[in-house]
Amino acid sequence: MAVTKKSTKPSAPKKRTTRVSFDFSAWQKNFKKSWQKNPSLYTLGTTFIVVIIALGLLFWFQRSLFLAGNINGRLITTPQFYSKLAKSSGEEVFQSIVQDTLIKQEAAKKGVSVSEKEIKAKLKELEDRLGGPEALKSALAQNNTAITDLREQIVTQVLAEKLLADKIKVTEAEVQKYIKENKQAAVGLTKKQVTQTLRSQKLSQEFGIWFEEIKKKAKIITYF
Repeated sequence: MAVTKKSTKPSAPKKRTTRVSFDFSAWQKNFKKSWQKNPSLYTLGTTFIVVIIALGLLFWFQRSLFLAGNINGRLITTPQFYSKLAKSSGEEVFQSIVQDTLIKQEAAKKGVSVSEKEIKAKLKELEDRLGGPEALKSALAQNNTAITDLREQIVTQVLAEKLLADKIKVTEAEVQKYIKENKQAAVGLTKKQVTQTLRSQKLSQEFGIWFEEIKKKAKIITYF
């Protein structure tokens, strides 16, 4: 009887798992040696990395400096937005800035200023006219105007009033004449309110003439 030998296959060698370790101290020594050999190159590289990180953070947290919006995945850049804005209403906005700037410059020349007390007094007048603090807040919200913007408008207005003080004086005779000629409109108004109304009318008339004169003398250049 023949005996069959079983063929035995050699077993596959076991795979050795090697751990990858990072020797930080060795890396630090190598980096130090490399830096000592060429310090300017490594300084430049480090500066470049820091600048890239700083720009990335700036872009992320101050995106409005670069982007105005996103429409279905299409980015609208801030320069695009302001270019359109300048073409549509840039002249109007610029002229408003010109007016505020020239008034403040003229006031500075003549030593005219506005105190915090005067600003608060004007705010109180507005509140009383509209029906209280809440009514003023509501009016500001409807007009999309911040209280800081309103304060700036008040400063400009008061400066203009002071600069034109001699031309917008209201006499007692003018008050009495207004009450006599506008009996219906003057019903319920105090003399102080009538005086303020007449001052506002005179300011509107005189301001245009005065402003055109100082504007002609000013050097104004536009770049849009």
